[in-house]
Amino acid sequence: MEERRRFFRLDDEVILDFQILSEEELTELEHHTSQVKTELQEIEQEIGSLIYQLKSHHPQMSRLAELLNQKLNLFAANGSGQKGQQRMLTSSESRTRINLSACGMAFNSAEAPEPGHQLLLNMQLKPSNTNLELSGRVISVEASDEEEKPHRVRVNFEGLKEAEQELLIQHLFQLQNRNLKARHQEDDEPEGDG
Repeated sequence: MEERRRFFRLDDEVILDFQILSEEELTELEHHTSQVKTELQEIEQEIGSLIYQLKSHHPQMSRLAELLNQKLNLFAANGSGQKGQQRMLTSSESRTRINLSACGMAFNSAEAPEPGHQLLLNMQLKPSNTNLELSGRVISVEASDEEEKPHRVRVNFEGLKEAEQELLIQHLFQLQNRNLKARHQEDDEPEGDG
């Protein structure tokens, strides 16, 4: 079951930025990974889990908790004065269509990193505004059908902490639930006469 959860893929829209890292930069980044980042991701995972449990008994309270969490995440992303390699991601930046799993992703890009290159990926998941800073290795680059972003970049995440992977899995399940709910509502709508 755990393997199936990791490889489950969905199309999504996120705010995305990436940079190519040298092996030295990657090593330095791994050594400077903050304990605070890990703790925040664990807290985010627990909040998400509790909100999900609350949803069945108290949907309005659950929605309120979701909105407050989104607001805090947005504030943390924009107002925390983060330094170092992480770039500020804001809601004014355009969203990028991606194909996401708990172990990797694919996205179209104007840049074409070489297979084997290490990337630092800064992602803001929507609608939660959860920020993730992940490293990954480019496994392939192919032509895309998008004129402004002609390269389809496929990346395997590397060095994921358990909390990061669980956060991705939780996000994917919530995304699937939203998609199924939207599809169900479309199926229930009566077709017009004209």
